[in-house]
Amino acid sequence: MVILRLILATSILYSCAVVNKVAVKTTGGVIYEGMDEILTENNWENFKASTPANLKLVEGLWYTDQKNKKLLTLLIKGYSAYAFGMAETEALDNIVLDDLQNKKLDQTILYYEKAIFYGLKYLDLLGISQKEFYDKAFSTQLNDVYESKVSSDDYIAIFYFSQALGSSINIQRYNFQKMSYMNHALKSLSWICNKNPDIEQGMCQLFQAVLMASMPSIMGGSQSKAKEHFQKIINSREYDILSHVSFMQYHLIPMLEEEEFAKEQLKIQKKIDVWYETQKGNYSKNSVLYLKHRNYNLFNAIAKKRFEKILKLQKEIF
Repeated sequence: MVILRLILATSILYSCAVVNKVAVKTTGGVIYEGMDEILTENNWENFKASTPANLKLVEGLWYTDQKNKKLLTLLIKGYSAYAFGMAETEALDNIVLDDLQNKKLDQTILYYEKAIFYGLKYLDLLGISQKEFYDKAFSTQLNDVYESKVSSDDYIAIFYFSQALGSSINIQRYNFQKMSYMNHALKSLSWICNKNPDIEQGMCQLFQAVLMASMPSIMGGSQSKAKEHFQKIINSREYDILSHVSFMQYHLIPMLEEEEFAKEQLKIQKKIDVWYETQKGNYSKNSVLYLKHRNYNLFNAIAKKRFEKILKLQKEIF
């Protein structure tokens, strides 16, 4: 009788576990399919306030189903995007003034490291262990390993993992141990950008330009090449204000191009004014451009916030 009860209890627990996992997969799938809705968010403050709770919800779902690639992709993308869009924006004064050994940047690093943590979990599911990835020689083997183990279904996760890794190391570039892995990040980002240059609304191109502008020349950095990249993006996506502001932040400011900065300031201000008035329902003939590309609203909201911060730093910059 006791054995019968144990068998019955075990069956019930197993059934509950199966039901829970099915529910998690269903819920995770629905969230995954709708994850790009956040790109239409035009209010930076709302993005800042609402995202952490949503990420904790996804973390709870992943905790019960740790081999779920869709949930991992959401976490990698979510934490990496939040680190870039919110935390880096909050700490922009320190980044622009190159005051990187500052506690204000700790939150940015922590968010990026969360994305990296989940990125390594994702790689493990692909058969690439953390030990293998962080081996000093891995960057020379990365292309071949990725070609054999990464499919198009994995591109978004790999992209945001690469971006998080490169950005976290870049912020901590005073840490020589961290910097030794920058080539891993650059090779990973380069591989995914070659596979799909337009992935995630073309953000691959933007982050390549950002890292190219930020890195020392000995590691492949080049301000002249970064400028070409930025201008190519700006010319092809006039509704993408973030790339325009990033050009100002990562090229014009470090190069102390005060005259060109002033010209770009006027162009960006006009773009932001039109975009923001459009979000408030005050349409003009130029509103059509932004109404057609609502999936750039979040990027433009980040751009607006960063642009305002940069203008307050002008006297300290020049």
